[in-house]
Amino acid sequence: MAEYRPSSPSGDAGLSHKAAEPERPPRFPAFNGLRAIAAMLVLGVHTAFVSGVTTRDGFGVYTARLEIGVSVFFLISGFLLYRPFVSAHLAGVTKPQTGAFWVRRLLRIVPAYWVALFLITTVFHLSTMGPGGWSAYVDHYFFLQIYFWSQWTHGITQAWSLCVEMTFYLFIPLYAMAIGWRREARSASQRLLVELIGLALMIGLSFAWRWYWLGRISPTAQTARLAATFWFPAFLDLFAFGMFLAVLSAWTHQRHSEPTWVTRSWVPWVSWGLAGSCLYGVGHLGISILPVYTQGFSDITKQSLYGLFALFLLLPAVFGPQNKGFIRGFLRSWPVASLGAISYAIYLWHQAMIQELLQRQHLTLFAIPFWPFFFAVVGLSAAIAAVSYFVVERPALHLKNSLSWWRQRSSIGLINASTDPHDPSA
Repeated sequence: MAEYRPSSPSGDAGLSHKAAEPERPPRFPAFNGLRAIAAMLVLGVHTAFVSGVTTRDGFGVYTARLEIGVSVFFLISGFLLYRPFVSAHLAGVTKPQTGAFWVRRLLRIVPAYWVALFLITTVFHLSTMGPGGWSAYVDHYFFLQIYFWSQWTHGITQAWSLCVEMTFYLFIPLYAMAIGWRREARSASQRLLVELIGLALMIGLSFAWRWYWLGRISPTAQTARLAATFWFPAFLDLFAFGMFLAVLSAWTHQRHSEPTWVTRSWVPWVSWGLAGSCLYGVGHLGISILPVYTQGFSDITKQSLYGLFALFLLLPAVFGPQNKGFIRGFLRSWPVASLGAISYAIYLWHQAMIQELLQRQHLTLFAIPFWPFFFAVVGLSAAIAAVSYFVVERPALHLKNSLSWWRQRSSIGLINASTDPHDPSA
């Protein structure tokens, strides 16, 4: 991990040649811990509903909102995947190769998903494909199910977010290309301004998209229109929040200008306290606690609070000395970081494990003791996720080394430089 540097004065005359060739960007060792939290939140929302906690207890207004973990995943993607691109843009050096980026993302996402989808639907029959014959298989295997309402409740239902992520993977290199157009004619401060304007436009487009479709949803005609609120444009603001952190991180690192106040021991506590306040606030918006309901304009506020929750959750893992403090130590601890390393497969498999427990143990829906059920799902999901990680995910990523065109020439070592070295999704 790169040495932490306190703030230092910096002029506004643009980056010097030396500054345009900065040292290797820092590692962010707490991000696997953040993935673990996100995965447990998503697992929690599903186990709480199935066990009946959400519908029978007063805490249901909060457990129903544990879906907030998906927003954490989106911000993590926005930060980690955009940071190499924005570092190159601000420094004025060669950006990561688009083809290499796409191949790495495919190797990270597709093999584990295809294996899980095949086993869950075809081998163990814990879920089914939707209607349509072979076209249903095409929809699910190629991340198209969110565009067809008949497929939503089939396959790996929580994989709707993977469809959004895949679109983001296609989007991000093209966005970086557009934002870096004619960068040679701009000073460093002007490049930063362009980055911030681009993010503001993304957030504005996301709000406009959701406002348009939410105004057309009604209890009698909501299927296709509701589906549109789960397409990539509807979540641009969440990715933009993560990308905003990437911009600030790259800017302060290259100029050695990270504010001194981020080193204070109270900053992570305040940041996570604000995250908790966002979760508390979203629980009192009066939104339905049911998984599927008729959305309204209050859902715009809900998503904004989701984004702020994730933003405050990520802040201590982005700024400040990463080897200090209880919160950062918790995120970096072996149990939490290990859970984060296998979080992708936990996300893929936990719904199937819920279904398996319901069938094998003959459990009654909405009348299940929560904590035994929760930990049983965690244990089963973690066990199969560990197998997926070592048997499918890591070998798939190693395939990149066999691609002769993979190796990139980058003067600032952008490949994997902004992620933890033990993170397979880097």
